[in-house]
Amino acid sequence: MRWKWVGPLALFAGLGAGADARAAFCGVCSYSGPTVVSADQCAMPAVRHRVRYQSVVETHTQVSYRPVYQTVMEQQTCTVMKPVYEQQLREHRYTVNRPVTEQYDVQQPYTVMRPVYEQHVRQECYTTRRPMVQEYQVAIPYTTRKPVYEQHVREVPYTVNRPVVQEYQVAIPYTVNRPVYEQHVRQECYTVPRQVVQEYQVSIPYCTYKPVYEQHVREQRYTVRKPMVQEYQVAIPYTVCKPVYEQHVREQRYTVNRPVVQEYQVAIPYTVCKPVYEQHVRNERYVTHRNVVEPYQVAVPYTVCRTIQEQRVRRVPVTCSRQVTDYRTECRTEYRMEPVVTQHVVKVCGGSWQDVREYQPGPVVTKSCRLASRWKFDPCTCCASLCPGNVVSEQVQCPGTYTCRKVWVPCEEYKTVQTCSQVCKPYTHAVQVPYCRTECYTTYRDECYTTCRQVAEQCVRYETRQRCYSVPEEHVRQVPYTTCKMVAEQHCRYETRRHCYNVPEEKVCHQTYTTCKMVPEQHCRYETRRHCYTVCEEKVCYVPYTTCRTVRENHVRCETRRNCYTVHDKCVRNVPYTTCRMIPEQHCRYETRKRCYTVAEQHVRRVPYTTCR
Repeated sequence: MRWKWVGPLALFAGLGAGADARAAFCGVCSYSGPTVVSADQCAMPAVRHRVRYQSVVETHTQVSYRPVYQTVMEQQTCTVMKPVYEQQLREHRYTVNRPVTEQYDVQQPYTVMRPVYEQHVRQECYTTRRPMVQEYQVAIPYTTRKPVYEQHVREVPYTVNRPVVQEYQVAIPYTVNRPVYEQHVRQECYTVPRQVVQEYQVSIPYCTYKPVYEQHVREQRYTVRKPMVQEYQVAIPYTVCKPVYEQHVREQRYTVNRPVVQEYQVAIPYTVCKPVYEQHVRNERYVTHRNVVEPYQVAVPYTVCRTIQEQRVRRVPVTCSRQVTDYRTECRTEYRMEPVVTQHVVKVCGGSWQDVREYQPGPVVTKSCRLASRWKFDPCTCCASLCPGNVVSEQVQCPGTYTCRKVWVPCEEYKTVQTCSQVCKPYTHAVQVPYCRTECYTTYRDECYTTCRQVAEQCVRYETRQRCYSVPEEHVRQVPYTTCKMVAEQHCRYETRRHCYNVPEEKVCHQTYTTCKMVPEQHCRYETRRHCYTVCEEKVCYVPYTTCRTVRENHVRCETRRNCYTVHDKCVRNVPYTTCRMIPEQHCRYETRKRCYTVAEQHVRRVPYTTCR
């Protein structure tokens, strides 16, 4: 394992020694000497055969062992070095620069601007608007509707469910667990370590190395290899495959369906109705709307299509209309705004502030206290360590405080307020309104009409149709195709190559280097150290604690229960009810109003002000 690092270290040492030489001559000195040149480098290259190996994977069975570890305890004796401190003194001289302060006075003139204040008074005129209030009364008529109440009584039969309650007692046994508390005190011993410090001095020798530099010059020979290039030609045979195409023809048979069309005639019977047209004139009666209704006749030409015609007469109803004037009664409503005074009760919320004193209990604080510490001996290190006691938490109630605050006590009052509002009151009256309507009446007139009856004639037409079918025929066609085969041709080309070899040349360079030699110097210093050890002291503390146990007590309580059921009773009650009808009453009230206006007044005031220069 140690010889693995010898080769790389030697290589890096050689690279470090020759780094300056390679940098000075651009790396030419890195070529090998004349002894490395062989006959193969100066001769033409020859074809050599190289043996290559192909990797073959084989599967083998291998037995591997897995380490199994077993822990075994063995006794081992070790030596512990205990430090012992000794206090020593050595004399050390040093220089301190102590500041010495001297006070002297320097006269420095400066200018101070002192303000001078002067009091002045100026007169300022201003106008105030004094408000004037003038009262006047306005007569406001209003109508109130006085309610008249009438008392009535009606009999209402009803059924009352009268509850009947029956009481009885039930004995219920129960068990109570009463806690019993007992106070105890236990004695707890603990050890308190007391530290003892002892100082001593130790003489520490040390050695310093002083560097000494020396200049040297060494001669370094190196070989430079000059590259030489020689050209030569190499014959390289190669094969070219040339394609040769040949044309061939093959015979392909196929079947073609030739379409054949055959014509034939079909007899199609049909019926034809031949119309005969005749001109007639009918007299048609109609009515025009004017002040006087007069019927008259108009000649209307029309065309009748008949094959075999029959003349008939029918009565046709005709609807006519005439204008008739009627009168109808309409109720028209007019709306007028009238003042209405209403009274309503308003709830006014008030109240007063009262002082209330409240007690607020103090917060519950978690108080932590640590128990006594004790010493713990470690057998592995043969040392004793101080283990602090456990931290015990307990809940402590802090004293409460009294706070005074003002509480608003609400108070509600009801006041009657009168409001005047404008109410839209309707007034209805009847009006005769004329209107025109159209009245329809029906009259009858004689109308001649002709009925037409169609006479069918049977005819036959012949229609030429075509039927298409296919006849298979066999054909033969010549299909040309091309075949391609590759013909190899041997060729040879000449390739120009270059053979590069080096001609060695020896050169010498002088290299300056510096060596450093460390000269040792012996010294000694004194160091003050401390030895700290602890002395154990035994102490005893008494810890009070409380135990609680429960005592079971059996009791019996009597509980009164009730059984409630209802009994139906038939009753009749007289229900008074009141009917109200409103009687209007006219009133007039006088309302005092105020008109406010302002009167301008001139005033003069003296305004003091201060100037500063």
